[in-house]
Amino acid sequence: MKTTTMQQVQFSHYGDPSVLDIVQVTIPAPGEGEVLIRIKASGVNFSDILRRRDRYFMPTPLPYFPGVEAVGEIVVLGSKVAAPFQEGMMVLGILPHGGAYAEFVTAPAQYCIPLPPGMDPVVATGIFVQGSTAHLMISQLAGDLQGKTVLVNAAAGGVGSLLVQLARQAGAKVIAASSSADKLAMAKAFGADAVVNYAEKGWGDQLRTLTNGVGVDLAFEMVGGDVYNETIRSLKKGGKIIIYGCASGIQGNIHPEYFVDESISQFGFNLAYYIGTYPEIWQQSLGAVIGLIMQGKLRIETASQFRLDQVAHR
Repeated sequence: MKTTTMQQVQFSHYGDPSVLDIVQVTIPAPGEGEVLIRIKASGVNFSDILRRRDRYFMPTPLPYFPGVEAVGEIVVLGSKVAAPFQEGMMVLGILPHGGAYAEFVTAPAQYCIPLPPGMDPVVATGIFVQGSTAHLMISQLAGDLQGKTVLVNAAAGGVGSLLVQLARQAGAKVIAASSSADKLAMAKAFGADAVVNYAEKGWGDQLRTLTNGVGVDLAFEMVGGDVYNETIRSLKKGGKIIIYGCASGIQGNIHPEYFVDESISQFGFNLAYYIGTYPEIWQQSLGAVIGLIMQGKLRIETASQFRLDQVAHR
């Protein structure tokens, strides 16, 4: 490489997007077992926002370089990096400690996934956090969905849109819930059978009407607050809810006795836990997501794309 420096995004204190700075740094050299990636696209996830606000479940040291997924071309191999990795290969690099908002990044080869020729780099940014989160919840926690009614909250989001598609493919009737007509139209385009707007009063009554008063078999929830409360009340007796976040930051307040009375089960999902505890299952899930994308059976949509120098303005 002719250049020795690069642009990278960092923040040295917590706050709104204005705390993000573009800094000029030296391009790192890959260490033992690492590769240097020239980045073509980086994923932007809600976890990055939580890091910036210092609300992530893990400590965020300062200064911090955000971004946990980088898609790009391997340009330098570190020592002891073996096949199948080679220079020129397109990979998805997973960066547990951040650093993907940059022009180059080093990543452990064991955290890099070779990508099929022709895969769109922007699409590939949705494979790791969004893709494996949705696929693992469907494959490991949801159970048999054939003929079941499934509620997906935040259905137009990165994970939600994939849950809509995967639940439909598993044979479920999918009710998509979101906060605007535009988002609900997106969810409908992803295959939702019915939609409800949880920003409107009485949306829980709509759910009960859609299920003939019985309730939904399973709900995927990551909003929190009143949406969580109403989602719980919309489950059928013996139903199940899977929680994978709380975007509003507001806790629900359903009394535990309600779970007993209705025989409801609640499960939590944390992607980092699965990666650390069940790495083989996680890797199989990643492979399945890539296969579904390449077969045209799974769509990953990117609502917005930004240049690196726009990051502090969005």
